[in-house]
Amino acid sequence: MKKIILSTITFSLLISACGNKNAKKKETDAELLVKLKKEQQDMQTKILDLQTRVKPTDSISAVAVISMPMMPSTFISYIDVQGNVDAENTVVANPEMPGVIQKIFVRNGQFVNKGQTIATLKTSMVSGISDGIIELEQQISFAKVLYDKQQRLWKQEIGTEVQLLAARNNYEALVKKRNSLNNQVATSKKMLSIIAPTSGIVDAVDITEGSAVSPGMPIGIRIVNTTALKVKAPIAENYGSLVNTGDQTVLIFDDIHDSLYTRIGYVTKVINPISRTFTAEIPVPNNGKYRPNMTAKVRIVGYRNDRAFVLPAGLIQRNEKGDFVYTIADDGTATVTQVQVGQSYEGRIEIVSGLNLGQKVITIGFEDLNEGDKVTQNIN
Repeated sequence: MKKIILSTITFSLLISACGNKNAKKKETDAELLVKLKKEQQDMQTKILDLQTRVKPTDSISAVAVISMPMMPSTFISYIDVQGNVDAENTVVANPEMPGVIQKIFVRNGQFVNKGQTIATLKTSMVSGISDGIIELEQQISFAKVLYDKQQRLWKQEIGTEVQLLAARNNYEALVKKRNSLNNQVATSKKMLSIIAPTSGIVDAVDITEGSAVSPGMPIGIRIVNTTALKVKAPIAENYGSLVNTGDQTVLIFDDIHDSLYTRIGYVTKVINPISRTFTAEIPVPNNGKYRPNMTAKVRIVGYRNDRAFVLPAGLIQRNEKGDFVYTIADDGTATVTQVQVGQSYEGRIEIVSGLNLGQKVITIGFEDLNEGDKVTQNIN
């Protein structure tokens, strides 16, 4: 009995010792957990403190951009149309009476003067008149003999005054008829000559010797006066208030790789009812390079501002307030600047308001910017 009690006490002490050992172990883990939580809280406090002190505007987060300062420049907007070179005087020399070409005195490319005979005709009409004159000369000769004889008889008081007057009248009538026929022959001979109506270059000879011609025929000898060339360009009627005589213009001749800066010589006042256009005429010099019917691009200055802020159109963006660009503020950050745009031409746009002299507009790198972003920049 005594042994049983002793064993029981011993077993109880062992259980008590093991329980105390497990309790002590659990208390150590709890302390460790508290310690770690405290360390975690201290770490978060330090992170927040560092985040507060390290600002996003530090150079490590700045966006690299390129900018250009706003300076006044010339902005020109053109009206582009197509034109053709036209000769001031292009005429076709035709005969004034029917006939057959007897002789042609000119060839293509030859220079002729106004009034020069360039071809002659032959016609049976002139031959008939000439034959009539020959016959008439015989009649005049006979009438003259009769008149002279009648005068001598009258002086001898032979014959009557009526006979004298009749002989004189017959003679004078025949003389007048001959003079009239001679004038007809002279006129006809002049009309048988094809005369150059203007000075210039023979551009085409559309007749041949021996061919029959008559006034008004669509063939003849074409003469071009190249001393007075001009470009004619049709302009749409909606530009009527913008295009005027004396306006600056550029003529571009692509085929000969040439251009000419000049001014409009004349603007027609009437609108073509079919094409709804009016015509601008621009003189061109006679230097051998320009030829009639040559095509030319015509650029007429429709708008000009010699002190404009000009930007590439691709820089202009839009938001709920309208058009804007990114500029660089004094503190080195990107700023949204609202602008008012004006005229545009070939990718260039005029800035009417919103920008100041010297203000830096971001031209490269603006695509990923937000207002307030720090930027590092180079100036174009």
